[in-house]
Amino acid sequence: MGLLKLLRVLLLLAIGGLAYLGYERFEGILGDKSAELREVRAELEGTSAELQTVSAELAVRERELDETRVALQYLKVDQRRARIRVLEQWHDPNDAERIITRLRFQELDPGGHPIGPPVEGEIEGRFVYVESLVIKFADDYVERGDAWRGTSLCLFRRVFGDRQPPEDGMVVDPVGLDPEVYRDDASPDLTRELWQNFWDYAHDPDAAAAAGVRAIHGEAPFMEARPGSQYIVELRASGGLSIRSEQP
Repeated sequence: MGLLKLLRVLLLLAIGGLAYLGYERFEGILGDKSAELREVRAELEGTSAELQTVSAELAVRERELDETRVALQYLKVDQRRARIRVLEQWHDPNDAERIITRLRFQELDPGGHPIGPPVEGEIEGRFVYVESLVIKFADDYVERGDAWRGTSLCLFRRVFGDRQPPEDGMVVDPVGLDPEVYRDDASPDLTRELWQNFWDYAHDPDAAAAAGVRAIHGEAPFMEARPGSQYIVELRASGGLSIRSEQP
């Protein structure tokens, strides 16, 4: 064999040996990395299972929060609102102790816009009373947002002053009928029954409870009527009537 061929053979053997050593080393490294990858994959699978569990729990919590938001929304909704504006106030020229106050009572929708024609009239006295009949349903109806028992109901009966008999006041809603704001083709017989037999239910706790009623009674908040002032009367879903001053 010539020297050149011998050198060529030795060079090929050297290259082959180096390649083999490199492959062995690479295979060892790859084996180590494969073990690490298997461990990482196992950890990821465990984390994925945990994330699915957390996701399911979050979905449950979100539904509970939605239910709470709905309940709170119903609790805060003003179901009936009205504005009382003091148009005039004067002393009777024949009786210095007698004060006459002229008012305008206007029902409002949730956006504060007038509903129907206003009621205007005169009352005697410096304090104005808003007499109403109120029906409050059991808390679970309110929390569920029941279509007809998810809110308190109110009939604005009349407005009168502190120096006159209530029956001489300004009539707003006729007693015994669904207030116009509640009238609907789909309204149940239940509400009509409650208004028509209001005081019978008030004196029969068992019948009231069977109808889902928590409380049924009259209310008459009052406010000092100052000339040029106006006031908001409102009924919240879970409570009674309130009256507050409003900037004209």
